[in-house]
Amino acid sequence: MKNITVLGVGRWASCIAYLLDQKKYNITMWQRKKEPQSPLFTTHKNEFVTLSKRVNFTHDLARAIDGADLVIISILSQALQDLMDNLKQVKGYNKKYYCINMKGIEATTGRRLSEILRDAGIPRQNIAVWVGPGHVQSISKGGTANMLISAYNDKLAQTIAKDFSTKALNLSTSSDIVGTELGAASKNVYGIAAGILTASGEYEHCLGGLMVASIMEMANLIDAMGGKRDSAHGLALLGDYQATMFDDNSKNLSYGKAIIKYNTLDDKILLKHLTTTRPEGYKTCEALLLLRDKYNQNVSDSQKLSMPIASEIYNIITGKTKLSVAASKLFKTISEVLKNS
Repeated sequence: MKNITVLGVGRWASCIAYLLDQKKYNITMWQRKKEPQSPLFTTHKNEFVTLSKRVNFTHDLARAIDGADLVIISILSQALQDLMDNLKQVKGYNKKYYCINMKGIEATTGRRLSEILRDAGIPRQNIAVWVGPGHVQSISKGGTANMLISAYNDKLAQTIAKDFSTKALNLSTSSDIVGTELGAASKNVYGIAAGILTASGEYEHCLGGLMVASIMEMANLIDAMGGKRDSAHGLALLGDYQATMFDDNSKNLSYGKAIIKYNTLDDKILLKHLTTTRPEGYKTCEALLLLRDKYNQNVSDSQKLSMPIASEIYNIITGKTKLSVAASKLFKTISEVLKNS
């Protein structure tokens, strides 16, 4: 692989472009024309990285993927279907190899991100996902990280991991793309819960219980969806908890803290204290419960999933549970899961 296209110009997109630029790959970055143009287009810089003049930029999707050996997608997960609708208009789009570098589940359908690509006509053997613990703020400055490449095609996963690893960034592989995607997406949901407990002033030392109970909850869902239970204990979920539950660079953690600290779900108020509201975990929480409900429609009562922690998080962020009792109810729910394990 020599020619790499990155669809997106956000934090992770620019970080990946930077890492591959350092390894002398031919990089093209793409951004939707209707969006405010990234400073990368004119200065080759943003707040995290400085790219070399070798990196090309375009708003033309066909031009972006023409000649690409690998297309890396790094945009908001809920915008992926719209991107695929446009990508399907590009000749030969389904002949390319793709690596999805974001975490989420489509809120309206419960589809994993790789499923959205497959539904758009891209063969599953051409799809990989790149997940795992790390923050751009650290990695872009040379900080070390262990991350994960997962794919149905072992050769594709191994090639990406081998070619893109650096002295500081170690990429390992997994063939369980179902467990990898579900684990990576769900960690954002439980990151919100970590923020709620941390900001409460009473339950900030209960994150260990949250970690154990949430992994149990997700192992059940992963198994029900056809993935491997052990993936819940891997880099995609357990391995990413350090960056999600204990690092203030985590948007999901920060959101959970903010709604408790300022006692509000009002986006206008929260935006005074956060760079963004309703992080990926917000929509993903709804999607996890949609997956649960779809599964429960086709099994007996004894086989049904409950997912009480995700349910309580959803109740909190949608206002069904009062913020004044959010942390205590969350703690009680976690405790019940642990007691019944």
